[in-house]
Amino acid sequence: MKSLKSLLTLTSLALAVSGSALATNTSVLPTKESVVTNSKSMVESTKADVKNAANDKLKSMSDNASSTKSNALDKVNVAKEKATSAKDAMKDKATSTKESAKDKVASSAKVNINKADAETLQKLSGIGEKKAQAIIDYRNKVGKIKSAAELSNIDGIGEATIEKITPFLTF
Repeated sequence: MKSLKSLLTLTSLALAVSGSALATNTSVLPTKESVVTNSKSMVESTKADVKNAANDKLKSMSDNASSTKSNALDKVNVAKEKATSAKDAMKDKATSTKESAKDKVASSAKVNINKADAETLQKLSGIGEKKAQAIIDYRNKVGKIKSAAELSNIDGIGEATIEKITPFLTF
């Protein structure tokens, strides 16, 4: 029981001390106005932080979009240049092939089969390096070729080739 009395005495002493401390120092608890002011200040600060973060994010996204757009435009321009280059190369090849064909026909207007060298014979349509050499070898072995029909005796020269070149031959 003695300890219970001691405990009660200590408790009442603590209450008395804390009561007097609260009575003398009223500034321990914040006032309503300071709580409202601090809350408003915290809200405004948070709003500003959120707004700055949002603006930073938008700027970053805008920069990324601009960079992506620039990269895409660069790739499109490179592709256009490659396409133009390929188109020009194809045009050049077509032109040179067309001119080569014209040269072949024009220069083979009339070729004397008994006097022409290999290069001249190759200008005839359907006559390549091997056929031209075969014609020369046949000429050297047999003598003058007297007609287009005689060309069928040469290996590698068929009726289709003879029909193509006959209008351009002299004997």
